[in-house]
Amino acid sequence: MKKIISAFTSALIVMSSATVLNMSENSASADDVLKIMCIGDSITDGYVNDYVGSYRKFIYHELTESGYTVDMVGAKDGGWTPSYTDEETGETWEFDNENTGYSGYSIMSYSGRTGIYETLQSTDCLSAEPDIITLQIGTNDVIDNHEMDKAPERLEILVDYILDNIPEDSMLFLATIPYADPNRSEVYDWFGNYRHSADWQEQYSDEEAESAVIKTIDDYNLAVRFLAEKKQEEGKNVVLSDAPEMITDVKTQLFDGVHPNNSGYKAMGKQWAYIIDSELTYQKENSGNSTEIPAVTTSTAEPIVTTVSEIPAVTTSIQKTTTNIQTTTAPAVTTSTAEPEEKPIGVVDLVKICRYVMGNPYEFDFSQEDISRFDVDKDGEIDVFDVVAARKLLIETGKKLTDKGFSLFPDGDNSITPPDYDPDAEPDRVQSSNMGSHSIIGSLDSIIIKPDDDNVLKDEWITFPEID
Repeated sequence: MKKIISAFTSALIVMSSATVLNMSENSASADDVLKIMCIGDSITDGYVNDYVGSYRKFIYHELTESGYTVDMVGAKDGGWTPSYTDEETGETWEFDNENTGYSGYSIMSYSGRTGIYETLQSTDCLSAEPDIITLQIGTNDVIDNHEMDKAPERLEILVDYILDNIPEDSMLFLATIPYADPNRSEVYDWFGNYRHSADWQEQYSDEEAESAVIKTIDDYNLAVRFLAEKKQEEGKNVVLSDAPEMITDVKTQLFDGVHPNNSGYKAMGKQWAYIIDSELTYQKENSGNSTEIPAVTTSTAEPIVTTVSEIPAVTTSIQKTTTNIQTTTAPAVTTSTAEPEEKPIGVVDLVKICRYVMGNPYEFDFSQEDISRFDVDKDGEIDVFDVVAARKLLIETGKKLTDKGFSLFPDGDNSITPPDYDPDAEPDRVQSSNMGSHSIIGSLDSIIIKPDDDNVLKDEWITFPEID
């Protein structure tokens, strides 16, 4: 598979947070068997009997309903075929329960934890040659706060092992991890390492502990995104999945503060299925053509992704704190008497903010004006909270565009077109900005859409991505 496929799906991940999209119908012949292996920890395992099958049962059901013949494979088969009745629809179905999800497992083994890396080696389960591998791991590393600065290195070793032991045309879908609710009584003690300093000389409040946990998850998820990009640049069949970010309310979608209930699993599983289907459909329709990006189409079928207008929000009482959090102070910007108009935040800017916060060795030749813009929440620091704020801004912008009738990727021309747009009549209405950057969401340029005389966009400048 060509790298552009991953770029396409990654861009859809960004847009799916603001757009209702549908799975394709009859995506595969009934004679084609799609072998899927879900690898992970307790969130993949299911953890307790009430949630057996985790998000996997929804992947199986959605893809089967879409026309695929699915064979779930893994180191664990459970020895039985469970059934599930959807609490919302009343629909009941059986699902293939084979998987490689282990409760309590970390990325790699360390004191008190068994690693998925070592488990894959000991079970040799990858010899089943799955077509699709989903990997969601790292929550237990976060819970223990175990050498999180080295977690990206551990994850890359695991990813490389998987890629080295699966067929060349198999795809690895690498996922972020969901937020947690660390002050819930059921898991309160699990996050003990966030409630005191390393030398035990200082105790932290619940609010400080919660903020530190959230930042650790944010930092880890950024590392996951960077790793997916790195592997794509290396020509590997790696696709980034944001399915865990469908956990948008930790109070109602997690049953204990860490593990999803069936409502959370359903949101995750549907997004997993959508991302897998999108990638496979594009591969099928564009085999031998790696340069053309397909149009995003909708059907009358029930949408698999529900509209989400905001970044996954932790709905507990979160107070921003700098306890144990490394931040970068934004330098003061010298202003003149004529205050210049501040440029908008775009997708490329979000990538730069991510890299700035992560301290990656990229060129940081930003002007003071840019650095001031990157302090999105205007608290005088450039940190992960600015990443969250910038992403939320872009998601809200994307929703505003679609609500106002703008078309995403119309006719496969890789652009965003305003409703009733006539480039000859209004040549200045859409201006291309050559700010492309191969980023965590693919090779992107920006499209800057200026408000028209009818005030369609409420006098706002909006920056949105275009795929090369």
